[in-house]
Amino acid sequence: MNDDVGPVVPHDRAPEGGSLSHALRGRHVAMIAIGGTIGSGLFVGASSALALAGPGALIDYAVGGLIVLFICRMLAEMAMASPGTGSFVAHIRRGLGDGAGFVAGWLYWIMWVCVVSVEALACANLIGPSLPIPYLALEILVMGFVTGINLFSVRGYGEFEYWLSLLKVGTIVAFIGACIAGLLGLTPYGVAVSHVMDVNLHPVPRGAMAIVAAVPLVLFAIGGTEASTIAAVESDDPAGNVLRATRSVALRIAAFYVISVGLILAIVPWTDVHPGVSPFLTALNRLGIPGAEVLMGGVILIGCFSALNSGLYITSRMMFELAEMRGAPRFFVRLSANGTPRHAIVTATALAFVVALGGILSPAAAFNFLLGSTGTFVLFDYVLIVLAHMRLRFQAQRRGERLAAPMWCFPLLSVVTLFFLGLVFVVMLGDPETRTQMIAGTVTMLMVVLVERLTRRRRALAT
Repeated sequence: MNDDVGPVVPHDRAPEGGSLSHALRGRHVAMIAIGGTIGSGLFVGASSALALAGPGALIDYAVGGLIVLFICRMLAEMAMASPGTGSFVAHIRRGLGDGAGFVAGWLYWIMWVCVVSVEALACANLIGPSLPIPYLALEILVMGFVTGINLFSVRGYGEFEYWLSLLKVGTIVAFIGACIAGLLGLTPYGVAVSHVMDVNLHPVPRGAMAIVAAVPLVLFAIGGTEASTIAAVESDDPAGNVLRATRSVALRIAAFYVISVGLILAIVPWTDVHPGVSPFLTALNRLGIPGAEVLMGGVILIGCFSALNSGLYITSRMMFELAEMRGAPRFFVRLSANGTPRHAIVTATALAFVVALGGILSPAAAFNFLLGSTGTFVLFDYVLIVLAHMRLRFQAQRRGERLAAPMWCFPLLSVVTLFFLGLVFVVMLGDPETRTQMIAGTVTMLMVVLVERLTRRRRALAT
């Protein structure tokens, strides 16, 4: 995949399709980036990390936050060095060549198609008990609603996602306030923390390896901020919005993950946290907050709709970008009158529905295996981002260029980031539950590499 890298130039927009809309504003990009880190991975997924690592999960969230922070800083530097180039896949393409961009884009697209299908199933599951509608019809309605939002206009998508993300942020802030008030005895529903702290004071109750084993769970949960580079392409200031969105990653991780999980551990013994059951709901019940179950159900539903909405947006724009770089049929660069890639949106919806239908008909184990294997793709893309940044940085240094947003302690932090990503791979290979998923993900990646090699000559002639 290490093709010869030419001069740094922006992507050529498809002449027959026109150019994507630039209707998003900085507040949309910033909230999309925030929303990418807050979802079911926090509200429900934190239970798996806590059940596995106990209080040591706080270490996992801190380490995972640092990894995402470093990667976002690399993306910001590459965006500032080449404004208007495109998403993170375009930066991988600049740094490592067309082959690496092809592989990174397709892996990311496959992963998000699966995410869209899962979120559609989750939305249908949450709404189903309240509506007397057949499950399959309900799933079609959910997919149709979100598809309509994405087809209407990019501004409509941005506004919808902005308010959904704002609701999620407001929920986290309210949760933190309620927990602090309960711990300080400022509410009628105080909580005795002495027995809780006795259980939670030991940071590694299951040993250091349990903390290491929980890193992949945490990294998958807090990932998603790289999506801001995709949304920024359609904003009024792509490079500036990426830089502003990535600057606040550390604050978001601290406020929304570390503080929230820390407060949960101050209220609920980690031994009472069960995988698949929201630890936020458990903490609110322990505080005696009225209507906690209905509240968290609504929040989780909002999170699923937000992830579904963003996932469909991301898959369509990624397909559009792949078509631009001749890595997908040119059919997908055609735009509607309002600047949305309608063919890419409809195709992503159709395929996600097929995957979701397979999840209904196939055994749960097979469906979870599919999701687990595609979940490893974000790790492959993170490695490619780091390698692309290192190569572009070394090239800039050889040319004597001054960088607008220099990376801290380069190349030390790049090496540290690669080390932790490699550690995640090793841990997943060592765990029987994740080993087969990692192998399946690697085989899929090699198949994408093979397709890239087989189509390279044709794509080069078409350029």
